[in-house]
Amino acid sequence: MADSLTRADIVDGLRDLVAELHASGEVAGIRLVGGAALALRYFERRTTSDLDALHVNPGTNEAVLSAAATVAARRGWADGWVNFAVERADSIPVFGRRPVEWETVYDHDGVVIEVAAKEALLAMKLRANRPGRDTDDIRQLLALCGVATLDEAESLYADFYPGDGLTDRAVDMVARILSVGLPAEVAAPRPIEL
Repeated sequence: MADSLTRADIVDGLRDLVAELHASGEVAGIRLVGGAALALRYFERRTTSDLDALHVNPGTNEAVLSAAATVAARRGWADGWVNFAVERADSIPVFGRRPVEWETVYDHDGVVIEVAAKEALLAMKLRANRPGRDTDDIRQLLALCGVATLDEAESLYADFYPGDGLTDRAVDMVARILSVGLPAEVAAPRPIEL
């Protein structure tokens, strides 16, 4: 069973998932956040353990999970390689002053895969602010979003999570990242082909 998925694994798994959905005549609007979204669209990164997805619309979560289970069995992966647990984690900004924007990375025959915009992903990573695990993602997202000061990071965060401030741990993390300096350039990975 795979414990971690590389970008190539994610692309191959999504290719198989799309094929399963098409073969069963399902439609599905899949929205991804977290590490998989970053790896698919924004930058090369270390592995991820799963694909964090939001409620499927159109279509059903059950149809996607059934197709994902078939893919998991074929590849020897954990059944939870596609999961909807992030919806229960209070990490998705739904009531912010700035709506979450989505970028389509695949759209064919009723199956659409979208990833959250980099600004929303930065806000979500700042909310999680797991030392070590989120540090490099936040560093690269700060650069991609043109956020160069702690005040700018706090302002962006407040746009997505009004009334909530950055935690002390997030403030410390951003301050340390900024003191070292942001990357001059963040190379986007090649577009995915499913």
